[in-house]
Amino acid sequence: MAYFPLFVNLEGKTVLVIGGGTVAARRVNSLLEFDCEIHVVSPELGETMEQLWRQEKVGWTQGIYEKKYLTGRERPVFVLAAANEDVNFQVVKDCREAGIPVNDSAKKEHCDFYFPGLIKDGDVVIGVTTGGSDHKLAAALSAKIRELIRKTLQA
Repeated sequence: MAYFPLFVNLEGKTVLVIGGGTVAARRVNSLLEFDCEIHVVSPELGETMEQLWRQEKVGWTQGIYEKKYLTGRERPVFVLAAANEDVNFQVVKDCREAGIPVNDSAKKEHCDFYFPGLIKDGDVVIGVTTGGSDHKLAAALSAKIRELIRKTLQA
């Protein structure tokens, strides 16, 4: 089943990220251009995520995920579950109960939305997805589209 592409204004809105590793950092880096408030909950941070935190690009609560993070601060517009399988399962369950869209980085069948390959140039934003079935293909297509846009803008 294909997912409908929906472009959302994230400016000033909270995005909650559960997990501080490589996958979480890659997704957070993509979100930084959209002026949202990114808050990470994780017992520890990987090197890239720690740099983002030290540069004050993300907020960080050091600890384990608890349901209170869905309502304890400004309600997140969506949640990225990028921890281990057990934590992600609980995050998905809690988000569904709270009516908050969630993406489980490890199980596409748990996702309310897919995190696309993003191409952004000024106000032009393009999202590429393969329905969660082939991340390498989505990345390759995203790279080709970036190259095409760069060539088009140079002409």
